Amino acid sequence: MAQSLSREELASALDSAYSKLDALLDGVAEADAFDAVAVDAWTVHDVLAVRVWWAEAVVEWIGAGLRDETPQTPAAGYKWTQTPALNQSVVEASAGTSVRELRDRLRAAVAALRRYVGTLEDDQLLSVGVFSWTRTWPVSRWIAVNTITQYASLSKMIRRVLKSNNQP
Repeated sequence: MAQSLSREELASALDSAYSKLDALLDGVAEADAFDAVAVDAWTVHDVLAVRVWWAEAVVEWIGAGLRDETPQTPAAGYKWTQTPALNQSVVEASAGTSVRELRDRLRAAVAALRRYVGTLEDDQLLSVGVFSWTRTWPVSRWIAVNTITQYASLSKMIRRVLKSNNQP
């Protein structure tokens, strides 16, 4: 997602990406395929856990910015160059988390982000440098790359898993 989206475009794209992903997750549940490998050694469950973590992180970062706090991004003990290790730690930490809990957390994070999209002032949502943690991106782009883009890639992985499960 190279450019920043307007408030309306962001809201529409977020709603659409989440709805499509949620429907595909229903299909994974019906096929009992959350343990199927989605990418590399990660299962659908693992990738879902990572996507949930990033959405929740953006919710936390925006909240911190609104409180005039500077969150440690991407996470305590990690630099941006260490996101693969961070993602792996999320996978390991979520190993015992139920799919229902992950989906509930995802739904809550998307709802919180959707509220931010609707309630942040235009400059808070669309301008660069409003919060210290946003660096050279507006909040809208942080939301987009950690939801819309990520949900599209997970959706693609899920379609591949479902297709391979339906083949003899």
